[in-house]
Amino acid sequence: MELVVFEQDKAYVRKALEDGTIDYPEAVSEGSETEFFQYLNNRGVVERPARSYPLKRKKTEVPVWLYIASDLSLRLHGMQSFHGYPLVIRTGGMMAAFGPEVGRKAVHPETGQVTLQCPGFNKKNRYGRQTPCDQDRLRKMARATPAERLFHRHNQEVPRLLAGERLFAPEGIFIGDASYVFVPDNPR
Repeated sequence: MELVVFEQDKAYVRKALEDGTIDYPEAVSEGSETEFFQYLNNRGVVERPARSYPLKRKKTEVPVWLYIASDLSLRLHGMQSFHGYPLVIRTGGMMAAFGPEVGRKAVHPETGQVTLQCPGFNKKNRYGRQTPCDQDRLRKMARATPAERLFHRHNQEVPRLLAGERLFAPEGIFIGDASYVFVPDNPR
């Protein structure tokens, strides 16, 4: 049997990261994700990067900030495919953080079934939406974004934004991706 421990003690986690005694950090709960997105949203950290996103479209039906938040949510849940978007929206905390503009989640007391109602961002839909936007829309946006411009943005503009918001620890430790960071036999 494998023991898995989830730790909330920030000082302990920081020390363990410095010592190299943590195999990988992982954000898994709906509450944690909701708090994460509320924090970023309240500070404008989701909206500002959308303004400088390297893909410009004549007609923007889905806001770029929603694409960025959705992509972050997928990565927090370890999803490498946009096909997992409906599952992530259903189980994650992104919708709760952004409120009714993105959607509402209801748990029916008798059955325990979760229902989603999302208004969407265009007026084309004649049916109830289960996600704020279609997973294919996210995929197409990712595919159309020029890779070299996105790479430059992630290495230049995004770190400046995060540093300006004081989101780095004083020691310079910051992990903004919940993918597994596993380094076997690492002495540090």
